[in-house]
Order: sequence, then C-alpha cells, then structure tokens
Amino acid sequence: MSCFTNYITTDDSVVSKSGLYFTDLSGCTIDLLDDIVKEGQSNYSETFEYLYKKAILNLRIDTQRKLAERFHIDKKLITRETSEYLSEYNQNTGLAGVKIKVTLPKYARLQILSIGVNAQGVTPDPTGVFRIYDTDEDGEVLATISGQLADGKNLLQVYQDFEAEQLFISYDPEQLSLKQTKNKYYDTDVWYDDFSCDFPCGYGEGTVTQVNGGGLNVKFILYCSIEKFICENLPLFQGALLYRLGVDTMKERITTQRVNKTSVLTVERATELMAIHNEDYQAALDAATANIKITEDPICFFCKSTITSKNNLP
Repeated sequence: MSCFTNYITTDDSVVSKSGLYFTDLSGCTIDLLDDIVKEGQSNYSETFEYLYKKAILNLRIDTQRKLAERFHIDKKLITRETSEYLSEYNQNTGLAGVKIKVTLPKYARLQILSIGVNAQGVTPDPTGVFRIYDTDEDGEVLATISGQLADGKNLLQVYQDFEAEQLFISYDPEQLSLKQTKNKYYDTDVWYDDFSCDFPCGYGEGTVTQVNGGGLNVKFILYCSIEKFICENLPLFQGALLYRLGVDTMKERITTQRVNKTSVLTVERATELMAIHNEDYQAALDAATANIKITEDPICFFCKSTITSKNNLP
C-alpha cells in the first residue's frame, strides 16, 4: 500500500502525488463522503480510505485479468518450510535462526507466512521476540515479530512481504530455549548436509541455511505480485485508479442503507454516474495494459505465443 499512500487524495487540502483528486470526479464530493459514512467509521476521511482501498483491490484484480489475456502469469513460484526439529535444545550464544536466500524476479515478493518453534521453560516470561534482518545480523532490521509462547510447539503468524533477496530470521538462544533444527528437504532439493541446501525457486537457486544451531521453522512463499507490478508502473494506471474510485464510490452510494433522507446524490443519479465512471475506467485500463511489454520480467509474465481477440459488434 505504501506506493498508493496519498497518490490520490480527497481534495487539494492534502496534495496528491499524482495531481489527481477524488473531487475531480463527477458527483464525488466531500458532502457525499459525509453522507455515506459507514458504521464504525468516524468521519469522511475514514470513508475515503475504505473506498480507496477497495478501488486498489479491484484495480489489482482487473489488471491481472487483463494481463492474463496476453501473458502466462506464474503467481506462485515456490512455497516451502525450512526446518525440522531436533531433540536437543539450542544452548549457543549469539543470534541463531534461519537464513533464506532467493533470486527475486523483478515483480516478485518473498512473504514470510509463519515462524514455528518448539520451546521449553517459557515461564515466567512467555514472550518470544524474533527479528528479521536484511542479509544478516549486521543488516537492517526489517521486522520484529513477537508473541506469547507455551511449552512445546508454537506457531506465530507473520504474513509479511519482503523484497530483500536475503533474510535472516533470528532469535537469541540466551533469551529463549528452543529445540535446534535441521533443514527440511524436498525432492527437487540439492543435498549438502542437514544445515544448508539449494532449491529451485522459479528464477534460479534459493538457499536455506541453519544458523548457530537454528531453532526456527519458517514457512514462506515466493510469488509474483500484481500490486508490485502496478506500483512500479503507477503512472500508467493513475487514470484507471481514479475512475475505479469513482465506480466504487457510486456503488457504495447505491447500496448503502445509512444515507440521510436529504442525500446530496440520489440513487438514480449515482447509477448513471457509476456507468459513466465504469466506461472511463475500462478505457483507462485498456490503455494501460494493451500492447504493454514486460520484457524486464519473463518469469512472472511469460508472453503467450498465441493471442486471441474478440470484437464486439454494436
């Protein structure tokens, strides 16, 4: 979402990065946002953020659908977990954990799904703290994950994206008593030993390495991100995003049950405007995706050898 932050704003009271504003759209006013504030939203700004997120989601879905007409989109490159538990607990000093190294295609992301541990003696302080570094312990701390642990096996949900090609998921064995780990292998892996292996990751070789006795079982996915593609080509999609915001705003006005009796926009007019904004949205999306070349990433977007087209006669 960071690339979309303030890319389009409600009006020029907050300068947008694109120069486009919600109030540029026909029928889209601050009064309308006030009129369709949902339960749980305190003001029109929260309503706008809700509609903006919905527009971004719909733009991602529609962009993928459009691109799928011309490209094979390999959404999932690999999903795996890193480790198996050993019987001994890790009593080493210094940071321990797992290193993951992958080669990322341009529009791919590495998402850590979860961190599993097998703990003992977690009382009186049951909090586990795990840090994710760029490359190694001297790199930038990209995320800190904490959670309550119990004796035995625990699973901490993470679900966070990273764009670094090397991650070190770590903990301090002097603070947490966790069972050591060895690498978990799959049929396509290249075996070295229990603590390091190579695996195919769709674009080259990836590596999992147990560090200082390990102790973590990390589940992760390497996937191609339509959102990342849009973000890195956002000027091409700014018109489509604006008009999609108009479509979703009018849809919200039509379907909401909470509008005032003196609503600034009738359902009939909102229906007309939704059709107008949708026509502009489809045209802008077609302009952004038609004949686009994605030669910089043939892994996530592999051009289809045969392209079919269908003409709709009036």
